[in-house]
Amino acid sequence: MGDRFFYPTALLLAGLIVFLAIRPALGALPTGPVSVGNLQYDNVTVEDVDLNRIETGGEARIELVRENGDTMIQIETAAGTLSEDPRLGPHFPLAADLEQQFSGFEMMITVRAKPGQPPGATQMKVNYSTGRDGESGWQAFDLKPGFEDYSFRYEVPVKTGENGLDYLAIRPVTPDKTRNLLIERVVFERGARWAEAAG
Repeated sequence: MGDRFFYPTALLLAGLIVFLAIRPALGALPTGPVSVGNLQYDNVTVEDVDLNRIETGGEARIELVRENGDTMIQIETAAGTLSEDPRLGPHFPLAADLEQQFSGFEMMITVRAKPGQPPGATQMKVNYSTGRDGESGWQAFDLKPGFEDYSFRYEVPVKTGENGLDYLAIRPVTPDKTRNLLIERVVFERGARWAEAAG
């Protein structure tokens, strides 16, 4: 085979191999901790396919769903299956950049949610945890029939140990049988600094 045919054929095969290698990643849903690449830490919004970053952390069913053109996450749990430990249930892990930027600041956390399909939850619980440095405790909200914003403030403790421990836990309150809820958006708004880092 002459050079006139060999090099174009080799180039075509190399391109095909690269395409086949990256094809599984094309259209893949984002996973892993919530992070930001644009350095806008004052208002971090998790929505659309980024909601897929949620982890089950226990016996819960999580599904990315579309409704009227919007993407949201559905969380479903059965009574008695989740521990009170916020990490042992559905949660959004936060990347090291967010942990550092939120450390020592008052945060406003807002979850836009509503009950899911029957039997939809009538209440939701949310907990911001930093692992060993403390947590907000479970904040309970009565859910309305349509999407509403549910917010609370939390003074995030100054980080004293390793990264990789901050997360936001969200779950339906499940008094009996199975309950579910839909989440359209989660927003982390950074307010004033309330504590300075040690040393």
